[in-house]
Amino acid sequence: MPPVKPSDSSTARLTGTGLIPGFDRVRLPGDGITVDALVGGNGPPLLLLHGYPQTRMIWRMVAPSLAEHFTLVMPDLRGYGRSDKPAGDGTHLQYSKRQMARDQIATMSALGHDKFFVAGHDRGARVAYRLALDSPQAVRKLCVMDILPTVDVYNAGPQTGFDMYHWYFLAQPAPLPETLIAGSGDHYIHRKFQQWSGENFNFPEPSMADYIAAFRNQETLRASCDDYRAGWHVDRILDAQDRTVGRQIKAPTLVLWGREGTVAKAEPMTVWRKWCKDITGQSVTGAHFVPEEAPRETSDALMSFFRE
Repeated sequence: MPPVKPSDSSTARLTGTGLIPGFDRVRLPGDGITVDALVGGNGPPLLLLHGYPQTRMIWRMVAPSLAEHFTLVMPDLRGYGRSDKPAGDGTHLQYSKRQMARDQIATMSALGHDKFFVAGHDRGARVAYRLALDSPQAVRKLCVMDILPTVDVYNAGPQTGFDMYHWYFLAQPAPLPETLIAGSGDHYIHRKFQQWSGENFNFPEPSMADYIAAFRNQETLRASCDDYRAGWHVDRILDAQDRTVGRQIKAPTLVLWGREGTVAKAEPMTVWRKWCKDITGQSVTGAHFVPEEAPRETSDALMSFFRE
């Protein structure tokens, strides 16, 4: 199935545009779903994966400079933004990072890219490292931004549980978290952005409009909770299995984290060295939202790493 230009009707529910100037919007085949993405630039392919509670607009500040050197593919993840949001089937497999990684393999293949660079932030970084573990032949290099592996987060102890309470809240059986968030959805999303960003940081208005509009869609709200349910029921277990057998990421890996955020407290390089054969890393300005709080540092780090 070749990529197609979407009709205007597919964006009727969102007031944010979901567009970045200079990039084409396309609908691509995932693994049994349709993925909505922005594509553009010149050079080797670089897949960029966003996190929670966001859309591909997280790359708005870094995409123009990266596009001078790479062909960028910036999808909305399964369950987010304008991509399909299949109903869960009780196994939680539909929103496992393994399944989301399979979406990206299918999407990149549809564009003619069988081997590519990949960078992810937050939930997208979890998809990215699972992609590198499960499909090492496809990943030339990997960058993960402001995360620790899923099993390490769950095993980290009470302080991390306090800081990351939403992991446990969103993973509760449906429809508890969906119902509670829907009662004051805008407040909840704004609060998450305020909690996780550095002091006095303001998100670009086009991006924030897209994030808020996306989470007014009840299907996005439900699917994002399914994402976290899969984190507990599937992703955590897959990570533990990989850890038990000593499986490691083969692709050269760059770790980025905000020096004011929660991940910085956990000595991220010490944790990631257990998972990666070839690793470098650095902190950047700000807290959790690395590509938006430190766009220049992020784009410089990505260009230096992927162009080596």
